[in-house]
Amino acid sequence: MRIAVLGDSLALGTGASRADGGFIFRAFRELLQRRPGSRIDDMAIGGATAADVLRLQTPRLAGTRYDVVIVCVGGNDVVRRTRSDDFARTYAELLRRAGALAPGARFICCGVPDVSVSPIFTDERASIAAASFQDDRHVRVAAAAAGAAFVDLYAVTRAQRNASRFLGRDRFHPSDRGYALFAGTLAPVLERVSETAHGASS
Repeated sequence: MRIAVLGDSLALGTGASRADGGFIFRAFRELLQRRPGSRIDDMAIGGATAADVLRLQTPRLAGTRYDVVIVCVGGNDVVRRTRSDDFARTYAELLRRAGALAPGARFICCGVPDVSVSPIFTDERASIAAASFQDDRHVRVAAAAAGAAFVDLYAVTRAQRNASRFLGRDRFHPSDRGYALFAGTLAPVLERVSETAHGASS
């Protein structure tokens, strides 16, 4: 399998204690045990918004045949107060453009976490929580419209009762424990999607 990753610092695994400790890399390592020789190309850029992914990362899909494309972006749109309707349009266009550049690839869309679990947001917490919920719904809708699989990171973050254990030292990105929880949600989806991608390419 050849997998491409588009996204932000969450897709890179920022905050993990090791370079390959992010949730996407963890899920990929599980897949690699069943599919030796598989490869992952992580094109994510820390701090990226959906518009950044569309402009800077999506074009990099051209010229390479990918079986699976994982998209993980949205948290920075919440923090930077991207208008919800603008985010929805940009995300849908991102999937459309990526699909055109990676024909035949199966897509996995990671939902937007509840960014308000971070203690760095105090007076803003209610608005951050509302924006996280809205943008996560936009990702769900766009994924369904594009026939992509969806990974519910929002539910994982909402279930956390101890943010200090879930988050890393910067109190914003996940800790190793947080990434392990995200990986547990992504891994079965990646396995299922890779099965259909493998069947289509056989």
